[in-house]
Amino acid sequence: MKRICACNGVFLIVLVNMALAQSVAGLESLVDRLEHPLWTARLDAALAIAAGGPAATDAIPALTRTLDDVNIQVRRAAVQALADVGVGSAAALPGLLHALSDDDWVVRRRAALSFEAMPAGDAVTDIRELLASESMDVRTSAALALSGLAPASLEALPELVVALAADDWQLRAAAAHALGALGPDGRAALPALARALRDRDWGVAEQVVEALSLIGEPALPVLIEALSDKSIAVRWGAVRALGRIGADAGIAVPAIAGLLDDSVLQARWAAARALWAIGPAAAGAAPRLVAALDDPNWVVRWSSARALGATAAEPHLDATVTALAVALEDRDSRVCEAAAFSLEQLGTAAIDALPALGRAATGAVGSTDEKSNSPACQVIDVGPAAEELLMQSGWTVRWAAVRALGVVGHDATSALAPLSLATLDEHWQVRGVAALAIGQFKNRATLAAVAAITTTLNDEHAAVRKAATVALGEIGPTARTALVALRRAAKDEDDAVREAAAVAIANVLGDPQED
Repeated sequence: MKRICACNGVFLIVLVNMALAQSVAGLESLVDRLEHPLWTARLDAALAIAAGGPAATDAIPALTRTLDDVNIQVRRAAVQALADVGVGSAAALPGLLHALSDDDWVVRRRAALSFEAMPAGDAVTDIRELLASESMDVRTSAALALSGLAPASLEALPELVVALAADDWQLRAAAAHALGALGPDGRAALPALARALRDRDWGVAEQVVEALSLIGEPALPVLIEALSDKSIAVRWGAVRALGRIGADAGIAVPAIAGLLDDSVLQARWAAARALWAIGPAAAGAAPRLVAALDDPNWVVRWSSARALGATAAEPHLDATVTALAVALEDRDSRVCEAAAFSLEQLGTAAIDALPALGRAATGAVGSTDEKSNSPACQVIDVGPAAEELLMQSGWTVRWAAVRALGVVGHDATSALAPLSLATLDEHWQVRGVAALAIGQFKNRATLAAVAAITTTLNDEHAAVRKAATVALGEIGPTARTALVALRRAAKDEDDAVREAAAVAIANVLGDPQED
């Protein structure tokens, strides 16, 4: 037996050595084909080497030479192969640096994007020199490459600041991107980035917003000051950057809240979204957000409703709940839905909104919005196709309200009546979530609520029938009146319903099973 094992061991070693020899021979063959007279053969060789990944590092010198190939497609494949094969290897850096000056933009871009996986080494020094190139394209590629070399690229900050004011928009965008990659270390560029918020090109301005948000807290004074700028582009960019900074932007909340009264829609919308993103640290903005629920534009009201759910806290909690309850009857269904989601987010703290949620869950909201004298919870301000898609009947509002009702009213059995009524809704999504919401009450569910769920066991939609069986299982022995219906459900045509019914029957009988 030992002799057999020893022979097997030797055989495996021989096989491994043969495989390695074949692999080396195969790589050498591919390297040779990089000099084939036909460009398609050279292209195929480069692509095959790239597929080998880091295991093909012996091909780096040949790939570097191939970067001077006369054919663009071959050079594109070669630079990608060099990036894939030479990942993390200093040996690939000379070739990638060389490729940054290629005539083809694809070659330059592929080379630039590969530096993130490379050791910084002396690359930053060489790339800084490229930032002084007469070619705008080369300078752009150099700036993009520096993005992947942070924090070592900090030494190139002076050149990047200069590039931020270049004539070419792509170079300005790449410079902003590289400065943002430095994070808080890029704070010395803040004055230049603040000026760049005024950039006439949207692509540059967007990169500047991202850069300021990545610099984070050090950028707060600059961004707060920008919120009062006369230019809407500057205000809009600054408030979006603050939103991306998130909870750390708490000191900017009063200034952001002030934009909720801005004359420009985009600024008001962005301000509400920023406060939403900042979350609990923006609790002091609640009164301004409540006032913004009266904004003439639905998107501001929608964002403000969601922001209230994310920021609600004492001493403004009661006023927030009251305002969101009123917003459940907004003239636009999207705002009604946002109000329901926010109330759900507040949980049992929003218990005073229970009557309003009950009306919204059953479609019994007021026929008109008192503030606008318009029908409540309608899909408005959209084209005919979108209006049909959003279903003007308002079922999404009822669905959201039912969800909220189950969470907010978790400790109040008074929520069971509207939830039971919601099991009869015309839309199956509402019926299903209503059944599940009732199930959350467990043994506190009333017999009337159990009867309502039992009825849905005959629903035409399998998803609703499964929801009903799961809910009855959650209720347990209190749902004994549903046993006959559950036994029928155990023979349902749908596998998931049958499985859920089996578990529910065991739970109702007091012999709970694992799901």
